[in-house]
Amino acid sequence: MLLGQYSLRGRRLLALAIPAGFMLLAGCGGGSETPRPENTKSSANSAAIDAKTSDQAVLQQLEQENAPRLVAFQDPGIGEPTAYLDVKQPMTTFNLYNAKRDWNESPEDIAESIADAFNVRKANPELYRLASERLSEQDSFKKKDLTTAIGVLVGEEAEKYKQYNFVKFSSDDWTPISLSNYDQQAKGFRIDHCLFSDKLEYSDEEKRNSTAMARVPKLRCYINPGPTPYYLGFKGGSDILLDVQDEVLARKIEASRDSLKIDIWGYVKSVERERFAGEFGPQRIVLIGPQRIDLKSADGKIIYSKNI
Repeated sequence: MLLGQYSLRGRRLLALAIPAGFMLLAGCGGGSETPRPENTKSSANSAAIDAKTSDQAVLQQLEQENAPRLVAFQDPGIGEPTAYLDVKQPMTTFNLYNAKRDWNESPEDIAESIADAFNVRKANPELYRLASERLSEQDSFKKKDLTTAIGVLVGEEAEKYKQYNFVKFSSDDWTPISLSNYDQQAKGFRIDHCLFSDKLEYSDEEKRNSTAMARVPKLRCYINPGPTPYYLGFKGGSDILLDVQDEVLARKIEASRDSLKIDIWGYVKSVERERFAGEFGPQRIVLIGPQRIDLKSADGKIIYSKNI
């Protein structure tokens, strides 16, 4: 996604930079009178300032056009355990995204996003049926009717999810989450997984320097439990330190890092959709703000808990 954004940005800059350069060159030609040196220097400085201002405006416009459409939410405080949805259920991310976004998406746009609805065949058989029939339907009117039906069904499901703000993520054999080694200086552990990284891209210096690259955090990654373009990730995970001052407990956690299970409780911090040149891209993202983390032994007993 980031590579696509930057390649697009490069094409736009190239297309805009060439005419600007041409105009500057054209401004220097013509006329039989030899300009005085001070006038030439003044004109060059003025042209350079104008070019820099123009470039900054172009960059600002590109940033705005490529920024995701986003709506953010405040932390409502920790809720009752029963209020937290399982984020690994196929429909959770999909329904939360559609319930929380504050922009319209057409039935055609939504239907295209679930063309690959295999993951929801058990969680929502009716949505799977409609999406599958639409994908194979050749009659344009029947396809239109199926598209409308999908839009109605998705709207009804989203309405049910508007009341939900909390989610829970539990590690397991399919989605293992590990801890770092105990940090003797900070006196604590960190979650060692790209899901909890806040790093979104590598700097130019990091890309050039293999030594620096080896030390930088992993880029943020996402899980995709449901329809293909709907992703879930965490924001604020890089700052979390599971501080353990008790050395006996720290030794116990360190020795059992490979078998520990981790529960992360959180709230919907934002939903967003990617944009390129002002137009929506396919990917939709739900970001979760961590509220509490529990470390559990192999038998399910909580041995450490921290509110964030």
